This record gives sequence, structure tokens and C-alpha cells, in this order.
Amino acid sequence: MNERLDRIVKSYLPRLVQSVCESVRIPSLYTEDASGFPYGIEIARAADHAMACARQLDFKVTDLDGKICWADYGDGEETVAVMGHLDVVAPGEGWDFEPFCGCVKNGAILGRGTQDDKGPLFSSLYALKAVADLGIPLSKRVRIIFGMDEESGKMRDVEAYLKSERPPLYAFTPDGAYPVVNTEKGTIKFTSTAVFETAPVKGISLAKICGGESIGSVPARAEAVLKGEIQALERTASAVAAEAKRNGWKTKIAASGDHLTITVHGKAAHATLPELGENAVGRLLILLSATEINGGAGKFVRFLADKIGVEADGCSLGIKASHAHCGALTVNMAKISGDEHSITVTCGIYIPAETISFDSVCETLEQSFSFAGGSFEPFAKTAPLYYSPEHPLIKTLQRGYHNATGKEPYLVSMCGGTYSKRMPNMVPYGATFENEDDRAHGANERLLITNLMESTRLMAYAILEMAK
Repeated sequence: MNERLDRIVKSYLPRLVQSVCESVRIPSLYTEDASGFPYGIEIARAADHAMACARQLDFKVTDLDGKICWADYGDGEETVAVMGHLDVVAPGEGWDFEPFCGCVKNGAILGRGTQDDKGPLFSSLYALKAVADLGIPLSKRVRIIFGMDEESGKMRDVEAYLKSERPPLYAFTPDGAYPVVNTEKGTIKFTSTAVFETAPVKGISLAKICGGESIGSVPARAEAVLKGEIQALERTASAVAAEAKRNGWKTKIAASGDHLTITVHGKAAHATLPELGENAVGRLLILLSATEINGGAGKFVRFLADKIGVEADGCSLGIKASHAHCGALTVNMAKISGDEHSITVTCGIYIPAETISFDSVCETLEQSFSFAGGSFEPFAKTAPLYYSPEHPLIKTLQRGYHNATGKEPYLVSMCGGTYSKRMPNMVPYGATFENEDDRAHGANERLLITNLMESTRLMAYAILEMAK
């Protein structure tokens, strides 16, 4: 280990914490606004802030028409890079503090984006500054890339970058876990819409259903409004209350004339880790499946409850799969909206490498949803990421980790879909530690300052190894 490098990293901690706090206070959610910026004014503000921080650290900064920006150090012919993202997912519900407070409390920075991905991205920027201050000659240019369009899943920032620049020789994204990630699950994201030709004229009908905010999160809240005869609604309310109590689900039931509103609460989590959350949409559908909803809406609700519900492994859909290293297939029912005329649901399927084929999953899903009267419309399909344990990039990052810690770095398989799926020669490296309380995409997101500093140190060693 390099004691001088460690001291330099530690010396920048106050400035690093300040930079992260300032960035977290910018609610950098994707919006289609009139600002003229590709991803909306708030993401543009976050990018301006990041570039200002880079300039203050004496790095050369490039802004590519507001689509993506980066900071450079060195002038080698080859470039190695770190790429994280400044955009965040919507906060959702269940917070004990203001989601964009960007404040420090009990040794942690609080707010949306602290773990995913502003804290790790600024760690990489200050890690490069520490490397620069070390004064060791490097054979390659080092670039910190500020991504802006990761959470949408579209990653138009990567597309813009590759139209302008060559891919890096080696790169990592600090949007995963330590020690070194060599596989990521593939993804199939789709919507299904069922249209009901005629609305029921008697009994209970579905006036409204809604839930979820982002394809990237487990939904923490869902609501349905039922319409019908008062006596039937009273029976429904009793049945729903009993089922919710039996399952221990937080549910609110409110009657108003011939309408009954059912609100279900869950727990947000990253969409790729549905087992860490509590899916409010799935819970609501299970509660509704026991009611007397008539017509096509009732049939489709029961299908969704039976085939997905709160099940996260795809077993009832017939797509269950797992791999010893790459993990298990997971399913997240992220959003739902509709009424007695139609229902649309948005889901994500996360498929481990070397298991079930994409074509097989799509064929099974299309058949299942078609049988229930729904469409199957994939809008994002990304193959799994797999790097051999012997790949030079993997070996390089392992050396960096070993140099920093003295520990032998094992390989990690990840659930998420990061920039590594779109940017060549890139894998995730950090920034989540084993047994860390991971609250990315969930409520009360926070980042321990001790983890922030250690992550900065680990990235500095990795950058040195890539660029030497």
C-alpha cells in the first residue's frame, strides 16, 4: 500500500463530502421540459456542478452539447475511464428526512443519489485528484465521465459519447460492488396492456388502479378505486381488510358512497433486488383478486396476482432460473395504471448469464399475457454481461484492489444493468461493500462517510493500475 497516496486521499475528504452534499441537493430527475437540455434542467444543473468541481481540481473539462461531459488528466494516446451517473430515480415514499437534503448526520451523507451514484462518482473524481497529486508518471490519459441518462435505461449519453470518442481501453463504473464484478444479469423490460371491450354494468367495477413511479424501483405504494353497490362494497372492504391483516400488509380502506378506495403500502428497493423490497402493486393485486370485480378488468387483475403478485423469482410465470455464480432470475412488477376499460403494467425481468435464453423468456411471457388478454411489448432488451476471470480488465482491477487492501479479491455477480452493458471494455467496480446497508432506489438513502473515503482510496489504486 502507498501511505502517501492514502494521506492525500484523506486530505480531500472534507471537500469530497461537500461536493457530494451539494450535488444531492440538486433533484436531478429526468424531465421533458422546455429548458432545451436533453434530459431536463435539473440534470443539466447537476452536470454544471460536477464540471465546476472538476475545474476547481484543475482538470480539463469537456461538455458535449449537454448530452454528456467529462474531466481529463494526462495526455496519453490511450484513455482509461471511470463513468458514473448524476441522474437519480424518484424518491418515492417512506422517508424519515427530506430526500434531497444533502446533509450530514451521524457520520453519513443523507439523500437520494448518495449511494447511487453521486457519492461513488465524486469518489472517482477525487481519487483521480489524489493520483494526480501523487505525481507518478502515467502512460494513459484518465477520464472521469459524468453520465446523465442511466436511470431512464436509455443511456443516450453513452450513445452520444461513442459517436464522438473512441471507447476507453479499460474502464469501470462505480455503480456496483466490491471487490470486482465480472457478470451482470441481462434485462427484459416490457409493458402489457389489456383492453376490455365492454365495461360491466352490474356488480363491482374497477374505477381506477395506479402504483409505482419508476421501472428502476420496487413500488412502495399502490391504490385502487372500486365502484359498485354499497352492500357489495362493504363485503369487499371486509374481505380485503381480513386478507391484509392475515398477511400483515399496511393497508388503508376508505368508503365514500358507491366508491371504495384501497391503498396499499410496501417498501421501495432497487428493481433488480426485489427481495429487499415489498411490492405494493403485487400486494394490491392479490387483495383485489379476492374481490368481486367484474369483466375483463377482474380477469386481468387475477392473472397478474396469480402469475406475479409478490413473487420475485418468476416461478409461476414458468421462467424460474438460477446460476451458482450469476444468481437467480428476478421479476419486478414496477408500475400499473388503468381502469375498467384497460390496464397497463410495466415489468422488469433480470436474467442471470448462462441460464435461460432471452427468446425462451419472451416466448413464455408473450403466451402467458396473450392468454390473459394482454399484449407483450418489450421496450428494452439487454444481454447479460460476462467477463472471463482471466480477462485483462478483471485482472487489472483485482491487482488494484489487492494493492489497496492486501486482500485477495473474489469476483462478484451483480443484478443491475449499468453502463457496462453499453460502454465497451467496462465492468462495475464498487462502490457498495459487502454487508453494507444498500438503500439505493429505496427510502432513506444514505452513504457512510467512512465508506465514501475507503471507496475513494480503492478507486485511486484501481486508476493507478489501469493508467500505469
